[in-house]
Amino acid sequence: MKEIVIILLIVLGVYLYMRTQKAAQAEKEQAAKREEAAQEVPESEMKDITPETTEEISTPTVEGVSFEPKVDQQEEVKQATVKPEPEPEPEPEPEPKAQSEAVAEVEPELKIAAEAKPEAEVKPEVKVEMQPAAEAPSAVKTESVVLSWANPKLTNAVGELALAGGAPAQHIAISAAITECYKQRKQSEYVQYGAGLSQDYLEIFAAYVKGLKAENPDAEVKGTAMMHLSTLLNDNGEFDTAIAICKTAIEYGLTDGTVTGFEGRIIRIEKAKAKANNSF
Repeated sequence: MKEIVIILLIVLGVYLYMRTQKAAQAEKEQAAKREEAAQEVPESEMKDITPETTEEISTPTVEGVSFEPKVDQQEEVKQATVKPEPEPEPEPEPEPKAQSEAVAEVEPELKIAAEAKPEAEVKPEVKVEMQPAAEAPSAVKTESVVLSWANPKLTNAVGELALAGGAPAQHIAISAAITECYKQRKQSEYVQYGAGLSQDYLEIFAAYVKGLKAENPDAEVKGTAMMHLSTLLNDNGEFDTAIAICKTAIEYGLTDGTVTGFEGRIIRIEKAKAKANNSF
């Protein structure tokens, strides 16, 4: 039995040895094929490249030359093609031109900006001209100082009267001032100030009615301001002036919105005058 086992082991060893040799030979053959394939690839590439270069170079200079010198020509052509590659370096020369053009474009812009600067210098002149215009309401400021006791409505009306530039605007402003004094007539300051506007109102009213009738003879004029003014004058003890205001309103054909009109108002003012005189 031992002999049989030994023989089997020997047979197995020989089998394994032969198998390993075959595997090694197969690997060597595959490696050799790979190397041959790797060598064949550049040769095919060179074959594809050489005809293109020979076709371009064969015509200009060499005629009837064998293929061997063509390889030299190809090498020379390769060298020639490699050498001109740095030649495009002078191409960046146009860049300074573009820069010069950019500078040339910037220069007129700078000139325009320089020319625009003096225009900006004109602005302070406009500001200087506007300053005196802002100082125009000085009269309103003085009135507001005098009328320190007055409410905003009255001070605004007086300010608008000082700035008014025509009879219509003046009539609106002074009527607003008289109306506010009439509303606040429980305070003596308002009564006295409103009564003091009577002469100015008559002058403004005459100019206002004249212009209004010239444009439209049928235009209606309200007598509200004269009604308020007559009441302020009556409360301030200026009875004769109050009666004169009522007579002026009658001459202009105005009404005070009551049944008796300005005629009845004159009667009431006369009674108040008589009562005041009797009290003394």
